[in-house]
Amino acid sequence: MHDSSRLVPRTSRKTRLVFSALLWTAIGTGLVVAGARWLLSARSAAADAAFALAIVLGWIKGRFVLGPRAEANAIRILEAGEGRCVGGVFSWGSWGIAVLMMAGGIALRHSPLPRPWLGVLYAAIGTALIVASLRSWARFRALVREARTAQI
Repeated sequence: MHDSSRLVPRTSRKTRLVFSALLWTAIGTGLVVAGARWLLSARSAAADAAFALAIVLGWIKGRFVLGPRAEANAIRILEAGEGRCVGGVFSWGSWGIAVLMMAGGIALRHSPLPRPWLGVLYAAIGTALIVASLRSWARFRALVREARTAQI
């Protein structure tokens, strides 16, 4: 009988934390860039104001809604210990939500909504993800400092 558990890509807590932070940051950056491109292509003062508003709203959502979720995820990673599957960077439920969000993004891009309107939404969500990623980055830095201190 074949032991499939040997095929699981096992990683350290540090690797899973940095992977989590990178995912939140990279996806957020991509969404902000897409949103900015769509908004700023409108070349109007209203579009510039809408972009600024999207950034502010995204910061608020990232700080108060997604930030606590990112913090809880980072703690879950830390408590899970070493040698866990890299896919465990997020819970099964979080992976499910991510798939639904991607499907929603695809549906919105193929909808008749004007790109500048989508730009506001994308820039706000992207900003929220970047702001929330700061929680994972902070936990990662703390873990690195802890490892350095333990080596001294």
